[in-house]
Amino acid sequence: MSIKPRNTNLSKSSLIRGIQCSKALYLYKYHYEQRDPVSRQQQDKFDRGHQVGKLAQSLFPGGKDCTPPNHYSYQQSIQATSALISAQYPVIYEAAFKFEGILIALDILVNRDGKWYAYEVKSSLKISQTYLQDISIQYHIIKSCGIELEDVFIVHINSDYVLKGETVNINELFKIVSVKEQVEALQLDIQAAINKARSVLSLHNAPEIETGIQCFKPYPCDFMGTCWKGQEKNPLFQVAGAQLLDKIQWVKSGINDMKDIPQEYLTSSRIKAQVEAHHTQKPFIKKEELKNFMDNIHFPVYCFDIEAFQPAIPVFEETYPFQAIPFQFSLHYSTSEDSSLIETEFISPPHQDGRELFLIHFLNSTEKPGQILVFNTLLEKGILFQLGKLYPQYAKSIKERIQRMVDLEIPFKKDWYYHPKMNGGYSIKNILPTIEQNTLSYDKINIKDGLDAMAIYQKLLREPETHDVQSVLDDLIDYCRMDTLGLYSIFLELKKAVKE
Repeated sequence: MSIKPRNTNLSKSSLIRGIQCSKALYLYKYHYEQRDPVSRQQQDKFDRGHQVGKLAQSLFPGGKDCTPPNHYSYQQSIQATSALISAQYPVIYEAAFKFEGILIALDILVNRDGKWYAYEVKSSLKISQTYLQDISIQYHIIKSCGIELEDVFIVHINSDYVLKGETVNINELFKIVSVKEQVEALQLDIQAAINKARSVLSLHNAPEIETGIQCFKPYPCDFMGTCWKGQEKNPLFQVAGAQLLDKIQWVKSGINDMKDIPQEYLTSSRIKAQVEAHHTQKPFIKKEELKNFMDNIHFPVYCFDIEAFQPAIPVFEETYPFQAIPFQFSLHYSTSEDSSLIETEFISPPHQDGRELFLIHFLNSTEKPGQILVFNTLLEKGILFQLGKLYPQYAKSIKERIQRMVDLEIPFKKDWYYHPKMNGGYSIKNILPTIEQNTLSYDKINIKDGLDAMAIYQKLLREPETHDVQSVLDDLIDYCRMDTLGLYSIFLELKKAVKE
């Protein structure tokens, strides 16, 4: 029986993968079908990177784009790049190079006065070690192809930029940072990584790599489902207050329940509360603290939740990169435990700056007396403070609403209440299943969490033509409504716990 030759060709992304874990590289190359599905949030990051990369090309206008028509046509890109370099073309986008089976595509290659400059674009606010490894690989291949680079730059987003007017000033939005010195210092490491990757890819079976911290950092591996074989969803990974290395050790040692966590790891009140609840299979409650907290909340009450998106490229005036911009809220109002809930919803259509309308709608809907319950006030208060600065005519009303806010996360955050069915999670989604006779379920709606909601709304902004916009907006309303209905159910459950 003949042995099938191994394919040791590499791309920059696969080599970066191999630096994190050799087994992940092998699986990616030879068992791609085992890869975990790409989440909405991960796809949103890919889309964001593409959008930022395209915009950054405007820093060097008039370039020739060597992007291939598909992933199987890179030879055309390599040939086109070579021809443009021979012609000393001033700007090349997605310049493709291949050396000894390693393929890379540089975001922007610039020729000035006969000298070449490399630019790699990142949709982030800072330069990470992984980004340095990334461009170091590109430097290695380009230099090996006989192109001397006068300088090497990472282009990233400027955290201090604020959009003035309607048009983005790209020269202020981006920072261009020379990293040639760091890149040259990494060249021996890059060569070693290449040698190791080729060795791994020449194997006929995946290397035996013990699961560990590399499964999670610097990026969560997309072969968790293969290497952890179902344990990637072990509730021990959700234990709040514990170190990731400890969680990995517990799972690898065969522990499947919090009650079995060894005594020496019970180093914090949070971990102790969780373990005790799982031992007794009853809620862990600090009754006096919970009672004191709940005694200060009285009907009528509002339950309030905001959803926001965080665009890398500012879309509205006076916003900065990755600023949380509200696009919807849900509000439920109750005058007594026996009264029916009064519901108010708001959602802003994509590409419309609905912040002032959002604010007016919220203020009008909360004119009646009543404490405003939220779950973790950080987002809600932060957004309202921002809106108060942007629209100072509403600042007094905003301040009054903020003073009425009560954070219903506090009893959970301070470990006054923990139910074993929460399985280490402290979100509304984790708490709702602990409530007896509760009929609310995120399983019944299309959007399951806030990160998904943000990713979906941002996709609407980027590609409205590919969606049934109203259907997506309806799904977002369903999700936000579920959060405030859930918040009200949790409020009633805590009142019941105090009485009991």
